[in-house]
Amino acid sequence: MSENIYAPPEANLLNEDVQAAGFYVVARWKFILLSVLSFGLYFYYWSYKNWSLYKQRTQEELWPVARGIFYIFFVHRLYRHADKIIHDSGRKSSWDLEQWATVFVVLTLLAVVLDKLSSHFEGLLYLSLFATALLPLRAYVASEGQQLINLAANDPQGLGNNRLNAWNFLIIVPGIALWALVLIGTWSFFH
Repeated sequence: MSENIYAPPEANLLNEDVQAAGFYVVARWKFILLSVLSFGLYFYYWSYKNWSLYKQRTQEELWPVARGIFYIFFVHRLYRHADKIIHDSGRKSSWDLEQWATVFVVLTLLAVVLDKLSSHFEGLLYLSLFATALLPLRAYVASEGQQLINLAANDPQGLGNNRLNAWNFLIIVPGIALWALVLIGTWSFFH
């Protein structure tokens, strides 16, 4: 307590969970499920949430929304921050974060290029299907990085976010319907 009775009270404005984690914890199965069923839109939320919590923990001046939207430019840095937290705490990680981040970025860019090519050239419509087929692989690769983030947050299994909630079903239900339409469309395309 301060000697000055007129001084404003000093309070820690960050809750203890944010201080302890500083990263968005999510179980691997849930991460992959939401990434695939949202057709990759979950990657934007995932990146935003990680950077938002990082900003709260460090008080660093950054824009989590921009880092969420342009996640491919910030995924390496996100993994480096997680790796630094692990090493600063005296723990070790065996992840090759640069490799996983690079593979994720390359697969994401490949999917975008294939999708754009298929929309510009009518004869290359099958490229869009290939771009869509890359989504589960992208989700798996990004989940490897999520495991590093979970370890940095002292929750290697992601048990702190291991259950589906009502918001998740707003992704799951339409996602299943959209995937059904994609599969029907793909089947009719080839028959």
